[in-house]
Amino acid sequence: MEKKPKVLNKLGKIIQLYSATLLDTFLSDDHDKRVEKEKLAYIQLKLQEAKGQNSLLVLQLKTEKVDKFEVLVGWGVGKTINKDQIAIRLRNNSQLTRMISLNRIDKISILTPTGENVKFAR
Repeated sequence: MEKKPKVLNKLGKIIQLYSATLLDTFLSDDHDKRVEKEKLAYIQLKLQEAKGQNSLLVLQLKTEKVDKFEVLVGWGVGKTINKDQIAIRLRNNSQLTRMISLNRIDKISILTPTGENVKFAR
């Protein structure tokens, strides 16, 4: 008869642990999304400022391959079409403009016309 309470006690602890883990995962997911939105808003603000100053942008982009990345050098152009993208006129080919998703940007370096260098990463 004493085995049943021990089994129920262990089962209760397992359920309690599982519930706490599930709740923690649920709450932290919301926090992660909010932090990611704040980072995207900050990146967008800095890129808009750089575009207004006609600053040179150096962007390191994430690629499909984990060990590879792409680097773009150029200037922000045009008005913002979409809040999640930016248009970049490439330095090595001024006739070529690329639309870059803000989600793909990993690191940014901004060189202003006055010589100030601003760097930040995600």
